Amino acid sequence: MMVNCKIAALAHAGHPGYLGRRCDRTTHWHVESRAPVMATVHLREQDFRDRFTVRDFIDACRQAFELYGAGEIVNPPRQEIVEERDGASHFRLDMPATWPGRYRARKIIEEVSHVGSGRLGGREAWIELEDLRAGTRVRLDAGHITDMRTGAAGALGIEYLSRHDVHRIGILGTGRIARCLALCCDDLFDLEELRCTSRTAGRRDAFAAAVAPRLRCARLTMTPTIDACLDGVEAMLTAVPTPEPILWRAQLGKVDAIAVIAGDKRTRQLYPDVLETRPVVVDILEQAEESGEFRYAEDQGVRDRIALARTGDGRVLTMGDAACGRAPKVGTAYLTGMAAQDLCAAAMIYEGLLESA
Repeated sequence: MMVNCKIAALAHAGHPGYLGRRCDRTTHWHVESRAPVMATVHLREQDFRDRFTVRDFIDACRQAFELYGAGEIVNPPRQEIVEERDGASHFRLDMPATWPGRYRARKIIEEVSHVGSGRLGGREAWIELEDLRAGTRVRLDAGHITDMRTGAAGALGIEYLSRHDVHRIGILGTGRIARCLALCCDDLFDLEELRCTSRTAGRRDAFAAAVAPRLRCARLTMTPTIDACLDGVEAMLTAVPTPEPILWRAQLGKVDAIAVIAGDKRTRQLYPDVLETRPVVVDILEQAEESGEFRYAEDQGVRDRIALARTGDGRVLTMGDAACGRAPKVGTAYLTGMAAQDLCAAAMIYEGLLESA
């Protein structure tokens, strides 16, 4: 089905209209009632990839954090299921979120890998979005959405935790997520320089070729070492799926804010002293506790040394708190990925396509 036909199908489902993408710290959304009309449309990546800007994804991610901080989006911890069947390992990640009266969403990632060779046999990721007002169900391919909302979360983490204006940013990594981090930071900040690093010259060249033409920032500097990448920057982000830590506290120098795109329990990007000496703001604590840095600290018996940012009564502060101005203006944003981000990004696409119908 062509995208225009899909949009027409959505419009025919009786959507009650767009009520606004952004929220502020005092907004209470008005919800309209409408008899449900059940419809299901599959939106593939090519249907929407080029229709929405970097700033659209940043705004959707900001909305997710603000609504989560205001208690208006429910985001339980994700669930992982691993089963061994027929000589293969079957992995399923289930990430649900609900915006009561508006949307219900669930991102599903399914992977099959062959146990003997470790080869990935197949991977599929999608978001199921239900419009609770119109009774419409939409399935969206999740790859581009996940990449962009991850980049947006990293950039917003820097914005929320920086004490000063940010003009120079360093990014560790040159992969797909690092590219999205670069684009989102470039869009969100008035940068004088963006510095990125990889040990491999070919990866540095590929990153520069793909990203530089899309930047507002006039100066993109590719470096072969972490120390060179962090020289003179005010903020840094890291997205390197490494099994061993690559970043010490001493390397950070005068870096004000850090955003970590955390991996699973098999990866560790930070040495313990980084998380022990700067306030750490998580997105979902239960998910952070399953990441490599937190699991390592637990195994070493030093989990209580992680400097989690807390309220006076001991509650752990989250990115929702940071979005609502309740977190300290310094430290580390430790990001594992939230279904609320998927919900708001998917809703942004859904509503945007409806508006264009």
